[in-house]
Amino acid sequence: MPKCLIVGASRGIGREFVAQYLADGWEVHATARKESDCAELRDSGASAYLADVADEDALSRLAGDLPGDFDLIVHNAGVGTQEREGPIDDVDPADWERVMRINALGPILSARRLKGKLKAPGGTFAVLSSLMGSIGDNGFGGYWTYRMSKAAANMAVKNMAIAFLEDGIGVVALHPGHVQTDMGGSGAPVKPADSVSGMRSVIRDVRPGQDALFRDYQGKSLSW
Repeated sequence: MPKCLIVGASRGIGREFVAQYLADGWEVHATARKESDCAELRDSGASAYLADVADEDALSRLAGDLPGDFDLIVHNAGVGTQEREGPIDDVDPADWERVMRINALGPILSARRLKGKLKAPGGTFAVLSSLMGSIGDNGFGGYWTYRMSKAAANMAVKNMAIAFLEDGIGVVALHPGHVQTDMGGSGAPVKPADSVSGMRSVIRDVRPGQDALFRDYQGKSLSW
């Protein structure tokens, strides 16, 4: 039975990953920041653990609690900014630090503490990024903090691909699309089920030894 860990599965895309992998017969482990969310995950059939990706000690405890030999780890945890941030004066330093710690440092801390739980060779580490982190695609500006955090996450993915190459672990950055979640809003064009189904197809095609990949949920290669 294949085994996966979904880091950040309280709701939305993370919860959909859990549901789809369970439906396909995987052994699913997942994290959340609230015990009530963990209880819901356990009720769904997953093994659930309390963890905050901004807390490296919590990730170390998680690593100690998890069984080894995972086929896949999906780092889904992330946050948005409090404001749209159009003009540069909208950037709030405290909020910038909060978002950067979770969105940019979080994947590094997860990879550092959890990589040893992946099959080596053969495991895959996937990071939920965003097209808004693409420098090449940025044609209208704004959203300073969120864009910077996802661009930094993309660089982390590139570094991971190089660092994990000798262990035979594949790495990919995923753009889920504009999804109907708390962050994306109810009017977003992409349903969580469609986004996750597409990203799972992309993940299946990741091969150890590849250069770092940046793909959208439909499999399109994106500009870094």
